Order: sequence, then structure tokens, then C-alpha cells
Amino acid sequence: MKKIIITGNDKLSNLIYIFEDIMKRVNVKYEIEEESSLVTINVLDNGETTYYAIANVDHELKDINLDIPLCRFITLGFNKKSSVTISSLGGDLDTSKTLIYCIQREIDEDDTIIEPQEFPVFIKSSWGHDIYNIMSAVTAVMLIDRSISDNLNSM
Repeated sequence: MKKIIITGNDKLSNLIYIFEDIMKRVNVKYEIEEESSLVTINVLDNGETTYYAIANVDHELKDINLDIPLCRFITLGFNKKSSVTISSLGGDLDTSKTLIYCIQREIDEDDTIIEPQEFPVFIKSSWGHDIYNIMSAVTAVMLIDRSISDNLNSM
């Protein structure tokens, strides 16, 4: 089982909506738990439990207790030290737009590695304007099914 904990984002209900909208293209069973400032996604499979924490490091991380063993920590934000960022954003904020999602550093994923890469993500207007929630949702889905990158430009 994979446990993906997402923290440091505002409007968690919007983050969950985006995640579930993308997950419609992935045939994986999961459960979502929401606490005050955390979303935990439990991917239901028969594998060993692997923990991931996705944190928006552009926002202040308030006293969040991530009391989990051997967690793989993934940072996202608009800075060169984040594991995940956006390299460009095209389109009009009031209409549809596309962003270039960028993994800047390797992400250990079970026995494999997600290599640094960039790919376009079409942003639905129903997702809203919170780029951090979009980055978090895409990152979580990439941890579940990295081939989703082939579908994100055509949603």
C-alpha cells in the first residue's frame, strides 16, 4: 500500500477534487482521509506500505506532525530547490491554460526512480487557479501511475 500525505496547501477540498478528476483515468482503488491541514491518500494494493509526504515549501509548514517511518519527502514550489515545480504557464487565467510540470530531482518510487522530466498538463477551468493544488494532485497521481503523464495534456 502507498500512503501519500499532502500538506502545506490551502483549499484541501479543491486539491481532492483535482486529484479525483485525474484519477478517473487510472484504474486504482484508493481512499482519502482529510484532517485539518493534511490529506492522506491510501492506495489499496497488496504491496508493502510505502510512505510519501508532498509538501508545499513556498508556504509555511505549521506544526504538522508527520510521525511516519521511512517517509519519502517530496517538496514542491516555485524555487530551484523544490523537487517539483512549474517551468512555464501558458494561457489566460480566466480560460483554459496549460502548464509545464517539472520534476527537477529524482524521486525514489518503490524499487524504481522517477527521473527528472517535464510534460504539459492541461488545466481544466473547474480545477480553479491554485497552481499548488494542481502540482500536488499531479505529483500524487504520478506516484500512483507515472504513465499518467501521457494523458494530462488531453484532459
